[in-house]
Amino acid sequence: MARTKRLSDEALLAIAREVFLEAGFTASTKSIARRAGVSEGVLFQRFPTKAELFFSAMIPPPADLTGLFRQPHADGFQAFSAVTMGLLEYFRQTMPVLTVLMSHPSFQFEDFASKHPDSPMVTLRRDIGHFMVGQIQTGRMGNVHPGAASLIAWSTAHTIAFFEHLGAHGGKFDAGMIQATLECAWKGLAPGRP
Repeated sequence: MARTKRLSDEALLAIAREVFLEAGFTASTKSIARRAGVSEGVLFQRFPTKAELFFSAMIPPPADLTGLFRQPHADGFQAFSAVTMGLLEYFRQTMPVLTVLMSHPSFQFEDFASKHPDSPMVTLRRDIGHFMVGQIQTGRMGNVHPGAASLIAWSTAHTIAFFEHLGAHGGKFDAGMIQATLECAWKGLAPGRP
């Protein structure tokens, strides 16, 4: 008769994430097993390699931005700003995980995306693209490349969160500076005037 798992994979991954956040990708599987109260053998039964354990543990937490992507009455700038600010809040929360994840020498986003197609980063990237296409189709945004518009929102939010994580501006940019940045980006996205 097989023994039942006393520790779920989700709980094990949460513990591994804690250890990796504290020590980086060089954290030992021994320290993870010790904190989880299991043997290293159990770790490797569930996750055959340390890299698989690391990448499974470091999937960023979900982003709940679905409400932001459904703004039928907002004008283009308001919708663009709301989505970018939603991304900024998400990246502020996930930057510690993203920093450790990106520091792994074998991390490549496209490889990660193919192995974890339902991870929040992958679905978020897809959802932003759909949002931008909708904005363009409804005339709330100019006739621009939706991938480029997505990249502007994504990179603006990610860069601000990254610099805050580094301690720039005391760890938090001034709201007026963020608003000015969004307005600056929008001028290149706004629909043309007749």
